[in-house]
Amino acid sequence: MNTGEGPPAVTVHCISSAKLAHFLKREPRSIASTVDLDLNRIFRELLGRAGEFLPSEAGTIYLDDPLSQGDDESRRFLVIIASFGAAAEKLVEQRLLASTGIIGEVYRTGLPYSSSDPHSDPLFRSGPGLRMGFAVESLVCAPLQAEERTIGVIELVNHAGGEGYTAADLDLLGIFAQTISGSITNAIEAQRSKEIARHDELTELYNDRFLHNSLSHFLSEALAEDGECGVIFLDLDNFKSVNDEYGHLPGSRLLHEVGVTLRQIIPGNGLAARYGGDEFVIALPGAGRQETMWVAETVRKNIEDKVFLDSPDPENPREVPALHIAGRITCSVGVATLCSDVLPELGEGCCDPEAAKNTLLRKADTCMYVAKERGRNRTVAYWELDHPPEHD
Repeated sequence: MNTGEGPPAVTVHCISSAKLAHFLKREPRSIASTVDLDLNRIFRELLGRAGEFLPSEAGTIYLDDPLSQGDDESRRFLVIIASFGAAAEKLVEQRLLASTGIIGEVYRTGLPYSSSDPHSDPLFRSGPGLRMGFAVESLVCAPLQAEERTIGVIELVNHAGGEGYTAADLDLLGIFAQTISGSITNAIEAQRSKEIARHDELTELYNDRFLHNSLSHFLSEALAEDGECGVIFLDLDNFKSVNDEYGHLPGSRLLHEVGVTLRQIIPGNGLAARYGGDEFVIALPGAGRQETMWVAETVRKNIEDKVFLDSPDPENPREVPALHIAGRITCSVGVATLCSDVLPELGEGCCDPEAAKNTLLRKADTCMYVAKERGRNRTVAYWELDHPPEHD
């Protein structure tokens, strides 16, 4: 048995850790993030050990795609996330409908399955097995489960001894599948813990710590590649009066709705964070003046037009009823970009991402205060200020 100190006895191909994180979130929404867990290694070793327990010519782990889950089983997909054997490298990331074939049967029923003559098995012939790129003489499958539901399947193909799989082999794979399921459950929980540590619980946006780390990374890449990065700093107008009038719980619900609004607007590569209180920051890697201003104005107009607390909080309708707050909450917005506002001060040859980050945030923050002073509910760009004040 492989101990984890070296590579498994078989060569296992697996999708990247970043892509695996999507499958382990078990949520319909995927948030791009840096993945610290070496998920790729975890799944390669799991499948490699299965191949050692039951020596086989090929083996595969399938997981269901959280984005394809729904009431319509005919639209649900399983994805090959790890594989060894002939054509393994080409098989990784292939998708198949969970409603077809032996793999689909195991996934739907949650029961193990073996076949010593697949080509005469109607289930096998209805699935993708004939197109896998190698001859299948025998196979054995077991469900992978987490959080009281089947989330995938492990399959071994063609017993290395040539005699096919026995009932004892099926039982053994079922036992090993339970071990793999436990490892997957642990990986899911670890991944969630990583995500929770990055997020603000109230708004479900990223927290300020993750913002600082990510913005440093964005700027490091931009400085190395002569790229660009925009930052938007916004503060809600009149939030304190609403919080004072209606109380803490409705105020918290309002901040949550602001978070939802920001997530709906920012581009896919952007990052929105709650900076503290009712202040928010949006980082836009690659964005120059035009795109940064467009996102900032889109955010400002959406918050201005939004009716907050338009329905009761589903989890606490008595304490947080529908208040229909319209035309009262707006935001003051400041924007700055790396090339327009930071490099002229630090120098075109700047290679210090921390200095660039601090300067960029400071200038966007300064513009936010200028927007407040000019009457609120407006966007101010640092490059448009004649004599920019500096806010402490």
